[in-house]
Amino acid sequence: MNSVEYHYPVIGRKGTGGVFDRLPIETLEKDHPYQFALFILAFAAIQQRPDAPQVMEEPAGTFMEIASIHGRPFIEWAGDRNKDTSTDYSATDKKDTNPVPARFGGICHGSVFFPTWHRPYVMLLEQSIGNIADQLAHDIEAKNPHECGVWLKAAKELRFPYWDWAEKDVSENGLPPVLYENKVEIVAAGGQKQIVDNPLSFFSFVDGIPSDFSDETLSTGQVAYFSKWHRTYRHAASTANPEGSNIDQLQKAFKAGAKDLRSKVAQLFAVNDDEDSALAWDEFSNHTTESKREMDDYNSGSLEGVHDAVHILVGGTGHMSAPDVAGFDPLFFLHHSNVDRLLALWEWCYTEYWMESGYKIKGQSYPWTQQLGTYAEVYNAQLLPDGPLQPFRTEQGDYWTSSQARFLHADAYPKYYSYPEFAGIEVNRAAMSADERALARKKVAAHYGFDPQTTVQQDHPAVPVDHTVIPEYRTFAVHVKLLEHAFNSSYSFQLHHKGNDHSAPQIVGTVTVFARPDHSPCKACILRREAGTVIHGIIPIPPALIESIMKSNADSKMVATFDQTLAHIKGELFGKIVDATGSELARAEGGTEAPQIPSHQTTSRNVTPIEISLVSTAVAEHRQDKGRPVYICDWQHHDGVFSGGWQATHPAAA
Repeated sequence: MNSVEYHYPVIGRKGTGGVFDRLPIETLEKDHPYQFALFILAFAAIQQRPDAPQVMEEPAGTFMEIASIHGRPFIEWAGDRNKDTSTDYSATDKKDTNPVPARFGGICHGSVFFPTWHRPYVMLLEQSIGNIADQLAHDIEAKNPHECGVWLKAAKELRFPYWDWAEKDVSENGLPPVLYENKVEIVAAGGQKQIVDNPLSFFSFVDGIPSDFSDETLSTGQVAYFSKWHRTYRHAASTANPEGSNIDQLQKAFKAGAKDLRSKVAQLFAVNDDEDSALAWDEFSNHTTESKREMDDYNSGSLEGVHDAVHILVGGTGHMSAPDVAGFDPLFFLHHSNVDRLLALWEWCYTEYWMESGYKIKGQSYPWTQQLGTYAEVYNAQLLPDGPLQPFRTEQGDYWTSSQARFLHADAYPKYYSYPEFAGIEVNRAAMSADERALARKKVAAHYGFDPQTTVQQDHPAVPVDHTVIPEYRTFAVHVKLLEHAFNSSYSFQLHHKGNDHSAPQIVGTVTVFARPDHSPCKACILRREAGTVIHGIIPIPPALIESIMKSNADSKMVATFDQTLAHIKGELFGKIVDATGSELARAEGGTEAPQIPSHQTTSRNVTPIEISLVSTAVAEHRQDKGRPVYICDWQHHDGVFSGGWQATHPAAA
């Protein structure tokens, strides 16, 4: 007998008559007033706000139910009812071994499924909001026949928007007001303007805070009162009754981190086109890079890694910083819509890179394993492209698979959404050739700031014959390995430049660990905590900063050797370990001349970074066509940045 009692299929905006773009939230607000009004009203309705329109939607399509899929409360989603509702692990229970998964642990990050799992997740919310928008549009036109066709057309074309947090203006402007102001202006029937509550600013737990929400004490002693906060917050005060989100602190944090986000996104599109398919997908898709083991020759960073940083920049002490409750912040979904957009662009540019059925290292085959994450916790099971993405089901009642979640693939399901043309890319239209894909990714990388230029040529044995190395040029980055469960919550490593005669002190970039607390019942997290799982990340160092460091250390009598150059770079850096609020836990000074930290002041080995090393690579460009992507030649590791050790500046790090 089939154990499935009920399922709410994830079909997106099927039945709307076509494929329409997900738009930037700023564009939706400015240029599509009817779509924007329906989006705001429908989002408020599924949040069950008191003043929102009262329209019918299945329980599975309410925001409370959808948000709870990502983490707490660890209960069965209303859209995937199953007779087996037990959550306790037992070595003799098939639900915990094979084939039926334990079903209520939330999504556990750090797997090759990270991008594909979140795709039907955002589609689910898009579907629910669209269903409500259809009803609202019908009601408005029924009462206002002179506007017949206007609202229904807008509803059919409405898709869930995204916020591109890596755009150039974010470092100056931070978040657009529509994402945080408590009121928003929309167009109403008859073309009148109306001020309504903004469902993007926060979510209220109108039916009460879930019983398994617990307060989280950060390493610095600040408390996130999740069991007492009746709404979501961003950068909240450490009190049970904050006045609201601290928008000034939110904007300050995001502006400071915006340039690093841009650099990280650009680096994703600087991957060479001759890499191993499965290894390239692993490096791109998640921050754990299961396949790398002891390999350090890839330094492109990951989509999940840059995603992690956004969570902490938005959240601070608030909900977005904690995986178990992050899904309740409405901004979570605009964030993940942009993550999905970057995935779609990357898929288009690197269509041949995919997880496959596993990977090879030195001729030895390995499977992707369940132990390192996903919603369902079947221990040590193999992750396959056709494996299930619980709890999202198709119309046929089967679970979505990663293959079905892809764009432009033979097994792909219709998505009924696309994204606006970007750098010549229409993500739902396949490229005509490999050359078209290559030229497009060059444009994407350049848009986000990675665009080495030169007019002089030089040969190099490590590059294709039709390329030549840019002379006297290397791109630098800091390679970071952090213990995932070092501080009982999310935390970050920050790389800073000390400043010199040419520049003031500044943050260079961040690698964030987006982690559950030690008491979380997520069983995959327990296994990873015991295994000492390591999070990988990179921080690209802007070429302008490298040039500034060189100028400040220039000796007019002699040209610095490469080793001296490396020493100069390291010597002008310092590092911090900070909690989700940015409060310092530990610090380290860069360079070989940095003083050794006395043993009684050093950080515990349980929290000390595994590795913070300087890496660099030469870059080659095409001989005839400078519009083609550059080729990354020879990643080299230049040892640790902080040879003097880490000093605990807070008891939590000692």
